[in-house]
Amino acid sequence: MCSARADVLRDLSLGMLNWHMWTRMGWQEIKRRYRRTFIGPFWATLSLGVFILTLGILWARLWHQDTKTYLPYLCAGMITWVLVSTIITDGCTTFTSAEGLIKQFNFRYSMLPCSIVWRNLIVFAHNAVIFVAVGIYAGVPVGWSTFLIVPGLALICLTGVWVGILLGMICARYRDIVQIVISLLQISTFVTPIFYRPDQLTGRLSVMATYNFLYHYVDIVRSPLLGFTPAPISYVVTGSITILGWIMTIYFYGRFRRRIPYWL
Repeated sequence: MCSARADVLRDLSLGMLNWHMWTRMGWQEIKRRYRRTFIGPFWATLSLGVFILTLGILWARLWHQDTKTYLPYLCAGMITWVLVSTIITDGCTTFTSAEGLIKQFNFRYSMLPCSIVWRNLIVFAHNAVIFVAVGIYAGVPVGWSTFLIVPGLALICLTGVWVGILLGMICARYRDIVQIVISLLQISTFVTPIFYRPDQLTGRLSVMATYNFLYHYVDIVRSPLLGFTPAPISYVVTGSITILGWIMTIYFYGRFRRRIPYWL
């Protein structure tokens, strides 16, 4: 048992330490998606920027809020939500989308979720340009709390890797799970406090923020972007999920990783 566990940990660590390979894989995937386009991944940034600007101005008027207060809040929440939700969605196809590589080459599978997280970080950096513009317009303060975006992104990345492995295995075995995850994320977009503030939820509706782990993952990046320190409960929730998720992933990956090629 100890030998098998050590083998799994060695497989995971060697794959994740092979950064020059998975960073290249992630970058090549971005280039493939936007090949022969004029501005590349900035098309997605432009589309998201128009969405944020239109919705931000409209909803600020409908809810009688100051545009310079609501627009940065919406923008920070949306670019973080896109990062989190896309990592989860792409994680469902971690192994199925790499079927050709898995069947032709012998390599550490843990490089695949790392490449997914990396390419989504690149897209997040592109989308952050929107927030910079909004922040300058709204006068968002920059202080020491802003640097807390680094541990926030680190927690999202660590979670993204185990999600990619665990969800990737489940969805390789049961293909219907992909559609279930996508449907749940679509609902979560409106259930998670992204377009509205948690304090606007009163009574029993407040549980949508308190017990919504996706909200806490958004909060650990959104709050620093806005110049605030995230709530301690957000770090407790995200940290606990990261640890528990890795424990489950190590167990199931060690048990089923040799079956992955047969599920594809």
